[in-house]
Amino acid sequence: MASHDIDRRTVLAGVGSTLSAVAVAGCLGGDDEDGDEPVVDAAESLEGETDPDAWRDVDEIRFDGHVGGWVGVYPPAIDRVENPTLVLVDGREYELTWENMDGVHHNVAFWDDDREVVDEYSTDGNEIVGETETLVFEATPEMETYRCEYQQERQRGDVIVIDES
Repeated sequence: MASHDIDRRTVLAGVGSTLSAVAVAGCLGGDDEDGDEPVVDAAESLEGETDPDAWRDVDEIRFDGHVGGWVGVYPPAIDRVENPTLVLVDGREYELTWENMDGVHHNVAFWDDDREVVDEYSTDGNEIVGETETLVFEATPEMETYRCEYQQERQRGDVIVIDES
């Protein structure tokens, strides 16, 4: 009888260890292998509207900041989209506001194709849940990506700059 109890404990301990390892791996991996599902629970999609007509009257952009990615809030073309592509009009002034959703230090910056900040368009950053930061900037053709400089590989999206005409 005693060996049966030991075997049962051994099995239960093994199952517990396996479940723990799977849970940790899931948390660290975060996204599916194909990359076709959002990592952040608040996001519903990885594809936003990139038709220039949907962006012609936009001058305000809002994001929620999570370690897993930026989640679009406004304009409607990016609502609930993780790391959405921004379509900006060359020379137009924009106001980008983001809110810290997880208490991890984030900022937002626009980078060129050399991974350099464009025209010092970068916020200081914060790690306070609910705190916002706003960056006023003018769209320029040098802008390739926007990203958090602290979670560069997870919180980044593309920028397309179009002509007004």
